[in-house]
Amino acid sequence: MNKHLTKEQRYQIQTYLQCGKSIKFIAESLNVNKTTIYRELKRNSSSSSIYSAEKAHEKSQLRKQRYRRFRKFNDEMKQFIDEKLQKHQ
Repeated sequence: MNKHLTKEQRYQIQTYLQCGKSIKFIAESLNVNKTTIYRELKRNSSSSSIYSAEKAHEKSQLRKQRYRRFRKFNDEMKQFIDEKLQKHQ
């Protein structure tokens, strides 16, 4: 089960919001918890409180890239850590 909203789901959220549907209705339609919708709107709405599916998806992808960058443990990272540990001994 995918825990992240898809681009299509974000477009559905945008459309439902434009039609004046409630958060509860949107959550039930997408089969997600209403907290997921509130969190999506809080994280990805513009400063003027207008939700854009395209912008929301871009922001989501940027956050994913930032998070992944630091999770790769390779030989270069191992060497960096070893050097730091040796300096502090």
